[in-house]
Amino acid sequence: MGSDIHAYAEIRIDGQWRYAGDDAFPDNEYPNDRHCPFDGIRSYGLFGFLADVRNYSNTPVIANPRGLPDDVSPEVRAKSDSWDTDGHTHTWLALAELIDFDYDQTFTDTRTDGEPPAANLREFLGDWYFGRLNLLTAMGAPQDVRIVFWFDN
Repeated sequence: MGSDIHAYAEIRIDGQWRYAGDDAFPDNEYPNDRHCPFDGIRSYGLFGFLADVRNYSNTPVIANPRGLPDDVSPEVRAKSDSWDTDGHTHTWLALAELIDFDYDQTFTDTRTDGEPPAANLREFLGDWYFGRLNLLTAMGAPQDVRIVFWFDN
């Protein structure tokens, strides 16, 4: 059984976090994932980087899971609550953290067969990931945009 990410963008307006909406990413490939900056992808490399979930490649982790933010929007809290105990590893990341991270660091990708190669995190995550950060950047100032997310099994 695989694990999937459930991610939602929030924007701070007048000091309060607001859900960006179910159609925040209208050009997503999967219509049911237009709320998700990661468009229904199942990438354990990405999950490992974001929250140390299924981190088989042993990627650097941007931040340990933090739980839902205390000031999460009511809509995202309701979506989280609907997962009950099937949702796990709730956390959030500010766009500023995602932008400022050192992606040029290398690590040993332990998921490859044979002698594990050293991998550059920027190349490992790829152009698709950075394109998704660009979409988030278009939503507002990096300190006023965040993603709130969790995983299922």
